[in-house]
Amino acid sequence: MSPNSIKIGAVTLGCPKNTADTESVLASLPERFELSNVQDAAIVLMNTCAFLQKARDEVFEKLESLRDKKVVLFGCMAGIIKPDIFQTHPQVCAVVSGLHYPHMDDILDQVVKDQRVFAVDKEPLTFVDMGGKLLLTPPSYAYVKIAEGCDNACSYCLIPKLKGHYRSRHFESILAECKDLIGLGVKELVLVAQDCGLYGFDLHPKRNLVELLRAIADLPGEFWVRLLYTYPERITDELLNLIAEHPKICKYLDIPFQHGDPDILRAMHRPNNVERIRNQITHIREVIPGVAIRTSLIVGFPGEGDRAFENFMDFIEFSRFDHVGIFEYSREPQTKAYYLPRQLNEETKKKRRKEAMLAQQKISLEIHKKLINKTLHTLIETYDEDRKWYRGRPMRFAPEIDGTLFVKSKSPLVLNEFHDVKITGAEPYDLIGEAV
Repeated sequence: MSPNSIKIGAVTLGCPKNTADTESVLASLPERFELSNVQDAAIVLMNTCAFLQKARDEVFEKLESLRDKKVVLFGCMAGIIKPDIFQTHPQVCAVVSGLHYPHMDDILDQVVKDQRVFAVDKEPLTFVDMGGKLLLTPPSYAYVKIAEGCDNACSYCLIPKLKGHYRSRHFESILAECKDLIGLGVKELVLVAQDCGLYGFDLHPKRNLVELLRAIADLPGEFWVRLLYTYPERITDELLNLIAEHPKICKYLDIPFQHGDPDILRAMHRPNNVERIRNQITHIREVIPGVAIRTSLIVGFPGEGDRAFENFMDFIEFSRFDHVGIFEYSREPQTKAYYLPRQLNEETKKKRRKEAMLAQQKISLEIHKKLINKTLHTLIETYDEDRKWYRGRPMRFAPEIDGTLFVKSKSPLVLNEFHDVKITGAEPYDLIGEAV
């Protein structure tokens, strides 16, 4: 690097989609900008999340720790921040929305000259494809963003307001990125979007998720491809059969069902035929034996009386999900649910979440115990020198959000490679095993 290079730090808050965006922005910067740790950086790029009030609070908490830096805010918060941020938080030197990501180098040049930049416009009509990627994840996996925005009108959600309409990334661009990642030795490609199942409907010619998934999985090399966040109404038999049949596609689905009561689901603007949802879960398991199903559930939604919560708990017991994220409903301004009557108090929401989590932990432990003495193909990622065990993930564990398989081995294992592991112990979130 040139002695005159400008040190850039990066902070990414929120979901894996933001991680992918940060990686693309960093890869687009010319050599005069040198990636550094935040402590040594002159300028910090902060990719923000605004999905919930807690996420927005985290942005400002993080800003407080960066008072001595020049900060560039981008990501979800960009669309709701006003120019007066420059007065209230003088460390903020630029606010940048998605349309302007390809021009981040020019924006940074202005920041270096102590200029303030407010580059915020409505979200574009098509996917802004940066090309390139500077990996921030461990070498074993990478997030591949396949779309931006959302066309679902869930009553509790800000994402369509923050990120605009759904727009798919071009098929060939995704394949090119996947080829590059495989060439770098990445062993797991994780496809991310607000709703992966809607992929390609807006492209010309139209494509679909099955075509994309098959094309990626058919690439040469030893790797997995994992699908995250697919709405239940987008899951077709064609998709299920492909996942079942292709050895490189993780037998794993992340499906946001959100609740188990029809009236609450209707108020959420989500599919509310609970019997059909239950039948779909049964059908998925019939088509993909051994599939791991993750879901997101919201407890304490407005109008959730005792009967509705009983239905919520019954849904958990029936579904026996492998992994569940249970969230207390957050009343967000500018959403339709904000104005609904019968808002629940925080104490009730916390109590109900705790009850639901305890029920799910019991289910997860029972599922994991049934894996004891079975052998799972596992991606070995790190080694703990103190405890003398490896950390890895079988197909049933997605990175960052699910558990870990702790592996003992009599002989050294190669990191970032696949190994067979016999399961010897089970916990609610993690597994214990021995290398075969």
